[in-house]
Amino acid sequence: MDQPFLIKAVVYVVIIALFLRRTLTTQTMRVTALPILAVVFVVLGGVGIAYTPPSPYAAVAIAIGIVLGVALGYLRGRHSQVTPGPRPGTIRVKASPVLSAVIILALLVRVGMRYVFKNDPLTADAISDGAIAFAVLSVAVARLMLFGAARRVIAPAI
Repeated sequence: MDQPFLIKAVVYVVIIALFLRRTLTTQTMRVTALPILAVVFVVLGGVGIAYTPPSPYAAVAIAIGIVLGVALGYLRGRHSQVTPGPRPGTIRVKASPVLSAVIILALLVRVGMRYVFKNDPLTADAISDGAIAFAVLSVAVARLMLFGAARRVIAPAI
């Protein structure tokens, strides 16, 4: 195995471990930051997709990623357990581990496509862009769903 591959593998393992550590524990979130972070995720994902070269399959892959990302984000936000946080304007969120695993799977698909389609980089880029759209929109829609849930949970507590 070559050294760049090992470095990438270690980086991805660390990223996945940090992601799991954060998503599988109960998190405290500021309610006002939820919609702002959703917009930031979409902008960063859009910039990432915009910098890849266009391919004939990119529009289809991105459309599929958008539809699946919105659906997963909705389910993730809907099935997260939301309670009032320790400070005013905060909530405590316990996410589903199954839905977190789907995000990791999207990351691994994105990485794997670079190796599967090594001789066809445009197809690999298209699938990678679809995976980015999926991950970004699932996180953004989940944040927006949590924002709605927070308004319902915090309002009765006031």
